[in-house]
Amino acid sequence: MATERVMKFEEALRLNELEWRSTAGYFVTVAVVVFCLVKVVGGRRSAKLPPGPKALPLIGNLHQVSELSHRTLWDMAKQYGPIMYLQMGVNPLVVVSSADAAQEFCKVQDKAWSGRPTTIAGKIFSNNYRNIVHAPNGSHWRHMRKICTTELFTPKRLESFRAPRTEEFSQMVRSIYEDSIAGKPVKLTVKLGHLATNNITRMLLGKRFFGTDVEGQMEAHRFKELIFKLFHISTIVMVGDFLPWLKWATDAFGYPGLMRQVKSDMDACLQQFIDVKKAGGSSMREDFVDLLLAQPNDTNTGRLDDDAINGVIQDMLLAGTDTSSNTVEWAIAELLRNPNCMHKLQSELDEVVGKDQIVSETDIANLPYLQAVTKEILRLYPPAPLDLPHASIEPSTVWGYELPAQTQLFVNLYAIQRDPKVWDRPDQFDPQRFLDRPEVGMGGNHFGLIPFGAGRRQCPGMPLGILFVQLGIARLAQSFDFTLPDAQDPSSLDMTEKFGITMPRKNPLTVVATARLPANLY
Repeated sequence: MATERVMKFEEALRLNELEWRSTAGYFVTVAVVVFCLVKVVGGRRSAKLPPGPKALPLIGNLHQVSELSHRTLWDMAKQYGPIMYLQMGVNPLVVVSSADAAQEFCKVQDKAWSGRPTTIAGKIFSNNYRNIVHAPNGSHWRHMRKICTTELFTPKRLESFRAPRTEEFSQMVRSIYEDSIAGKPVKLTVKLGHLATNNITRMLLGKRFFGTDVEGQMEAHRFKELIFKLFHISTIVMVGDFLPWLKWATDAFGYPGLMRQVKSDMDACLQQFIDVKKAGGSSMREDFVDLLLAQPNDTNTGRLDDDAINGVIQDMLLAGTDTSSNTVEWAIAELLRNPNCMHKLQSELDEVVGKDQIVSETDIANLPYLQAVTKEILRLYPPAPLDLPHASIEPSTVWGYELPAQTQLFVNLYAIQRDPKVWDRPDQFDPQRFLDRPEVGMGGNHFGLIPFGAGRRQCPGMPLGILFVQLGIARLAQSFDFTLPDAQDPSSLDMTEKFGITMPRKNPLTVVATARLPANLY
C-alpha cells in the first residue's frame, strides 16, 4: 500500500515536471495572443532599474528561465552585468552574480533586503509563516533565529550530539564495508542520504529511521515516506505565484491540495513526538524538541507554540539532509576524477590520524587539506546554487539603481563562486587554492565564497553543515579506496546536476569500495 502511494505521488511529480517543461511554450503563446489583442509593447522599464533582458507582455521574462535556473541566470548576467533586473510575471526580480554586488545587498544594505517573498508553497509549509525559512523579518523570525544561533547550533550543543553523530557515520562505513566484501557496488547516494537523515532526526527527535536495526519499523516506514514526499513536493513550481490570474490552473493541477495533505500528514507525525515530550513519557536523551519546548515565545508571554516548533523541525529536515549528503557525494565524485587530490587527502589522514584508529571530529583542526577540500567542494557545488530568495522590505538604491519595496532578490551563489574575476581556473577542482589562501572562510565575510549565504538570512545551521561535510569526506577517504563499476574511466564521470532547490547530481553516484583499514575498525 505504501509503495502504491509513493508511485502515485511520483506520478504527480512527473506531471509537474511535464507542466514545467511546457511552460515556456505556453507563456510565449499567451504573450503573442495578448500582444496582438491589446498591442502592449513589452520591455519598457525605468531608466533607474538595472539592465536586463527585454520582457514580454504580462509574463515578463518567465519564458527565459530554464530548470537549471542558476545556469540560465548566470549566462544572462554575462551579458547584462552583476546586478540584473527581470520581470517574473508580476514579480520584479533582481539577480546578483558577483561578490561585490552580493556584499552590497547582503552586508551594506542587508536590513533592507532581509524579507522573504510570499508564495503559495511558503504559506502552506510554514504553518502560516511560523517557521524560520519563510517567516518575514519581524519579531517572531528574529526570535527563532536567535534560538538557533544561541541554543541549537552552538559549539557546545553540537559537541553534545557528537556520540550519536559518530555512531551514524560508523553505521554507514560498516554498511559500505559489508557491500565491499560481498563484491557489491555501493550506491553512495542512498548511503549518504540515509546517513544525513538519521543524523538530523537523532538531533531533532532522538530517533533514527533508516537501517535494519531501527525500532518501530511501521512508524519508520511511514516517516520515510513522508520525508520523501516533503523533499520532492518542495520543488514544484507554482505558476500562480508569478501570474495570479492563472492561479486557477495551479489549483486545477491539484498541487496546493497535495502540499496541504503532505504537510498535514507530516505535522501529525511530528506532533506525536512533541506530545510525548510534553507528557514526559520519553526516556530518550535530550534533543532539539526538548530544547524548543523550553524556549519562550517572542513576546515572553509563554512557551513556543507547537506550530512554531513543528515549522522549525521541518525547516531543519529540509535544510539538513539532501544539502549535506549531496555535497559529500560531489566531493567523492571530484576526488575520483582527481586521484592526486585523493592521494594527498589520504596521505594527510594517514600521517595525522594513522590507520590504526578512526578519524574523529577533534582531528579536523589538524587536517588543513581536508578543510581545503571542503571549501573547494562547497565553492563548486553550493548546497543551494541560488540562495533562497530575499525580498526588500523598503525602497533601496544600490549602485545608483532605484529598487522598490517588495522586489525579490536572487543571489546566484553558483555564478559568484565560479567568477573568473575572483577565482583562477574557476571550474577546476583545486583544493590547493585554499591552502594558499587559508584566510578565506565560509562565514559570510569573503563574498567570493558564501555557500551558506550571508547576512541576516544566512543559514543558521552552517556549523552543523560544515562539520557533516568535513567528517563525511574524512571517514570515506580514510576508510576506502574508490573506483567506478565496470572499470569506467573517472574522467568520463557525468558531473551535471539536475533540477531542485538543492543541487543533486543528475546521475546518482555508484562506486566500488575497497577497504584500506584493519577489519576491526569497521
